Amino acid sequence: MRPTVSLRQRVVLAGALVVAAVLTVSGLIAYVSVRARLDENLERLLDDRARLAAELGGTMPADELTDRLSGSDVAVSVDARRRRADLPPAVPDFVPPARARDHGPQRTRSVVLADGTRVELAVSTGGVDDTLRRLLVAEVIGGVAALALAVLLLDRTARRALRPLDDVVATAGRIAAGGSGERLRPDRTDTELGRMAAAFDEMLDALEAALAASRTAEDRSRRFLADSAHQLRTPVAGVAASAEALVLARDEPTRQRLAANLQAEAARLGRLVGTLVHLARADAHPAPAPFDMAVVCRGEVERAGSRHPGLSVTYEGPEDLEVTGVVDLLREAVANLLDNATRHARRQVAVSVAAPDGTVVLSVRDDGPGVPAGAEDRAFDRFVSLDGRGGAGLGLAVVRAAAELHGGRAAWDGAAHLEFPRTGGQAERQTLDQPSRDPRLEGET
Repeated sequence: MRPTVSLRQRVVLAGALVVAAVLTVSGLIAYVSVRARLDENLERLLDDRARLAAELGGTMPADELTDRLSGSDVAVSVDARRRRADLPPAVPDFVPPARARDHGPQRTRSVVLADGTRVELAVSTGGVDDTLRRLLVAEVIGGVAALALAVLLLDRTARRALRPLDDVVATAGRIAAGGSGERLRPDRTDTELGRMAAAFDEMLDALEAALAASRTAEDRSRRFLADSAHQLRTPVAGVAASAEALVLARDEPTRQRLAANLQAEAARLGRLVGTLVHLARADAHPAPAPFDMAVVCRGEVERAGSRHPGLSVTYEGPEDLEVTGVVDLLREAVANLLDNATRHARRQVAVSVAAPDGTVVLSVRDDGPGVPAGAEDRAFDRFVSLDGRGGAGLGLAVVRAAAELHGGRAAWDGAAHLEFPRTGGQAERQTLDQPSRDPRLEGET
């Protein structure tokens, strides 16, 4: 449910209610306290006049006693009809006054003197009522003014306190409009709004990083598809041309030659498709598992030696080297390094494997011409062939993709190197007895 009142308005309203409650309670306490104090003053005034009446009674006539006791809004009446004649005109003992009794707008007190004279004291409560009314009016007017001032201050304070939320909204609006690099960058991150702004910036960083990675992957996929289509066009055209010529050929030697061309083009197409599949698998980031890298390297060295009996293909490294990675992709990378080396070697190819400081270093060196100067890094790009022999230019690209997938790198410095971190694992080791290398990938890549 969408709230109909903004957060700032709710904060101001809540603060105003709190201020109103405080003003009401404090005003009520002040009203009760003032009223009790005024009542106490009236009681004290009546007590003083009653005490004075007791002191003066029997020493002066009634009219003079009335004059002495009157004043300060005190009305006095003296009834001496019950005065005892047998008592001497002396100062009587003080008779404690009786409790005051309210009679409408007056408060009265009756005092009976020792000689029987009754003195009635009365004080008006109109002044007290007027004072309380003025106090109530002042409290209401002051409370309303204080509440209005509090609302203004609360609104200003809420605007200032919630300004970071407006910055968040404005930043989000600019980002929605296509802006990039927008950040809140709070000065303090030890407050609630500061932590929210910092979390907002971190979210934007993650979103922009994911968006950049998505765009990069999309660009790579687009280039990959375009390059793949370009590379596949030639062997597909060769297959189509050979098949068409084979259908039209009449003599047997020509048909055999065209069939051989058709087989060669089909094999080339199969190798190209298989390599593209390995690159696609590398881009898909398959799950790694523990396996023996030494077994992989020795198996590929034996395969390369059997395919090229005129070359000396040797292996130097540990007998057992457990790593964690994607065995099929790393096996394909080693095979491509060896295929590339055997294509250019004159007499020998040397493979060495080491694992210093938790890093696996695979080096493949041959006695061929090597990579042209300045092209060391470009040699590992996709669809780049530097030897002019018609290869698809994907062999070393698979090596680079395997290295990057495993957090390593592929490089050339007189020898081809494949480096990646070695990580241990307790998962079930992958079976290496039967190589998973696709037979269509045998030969030139």
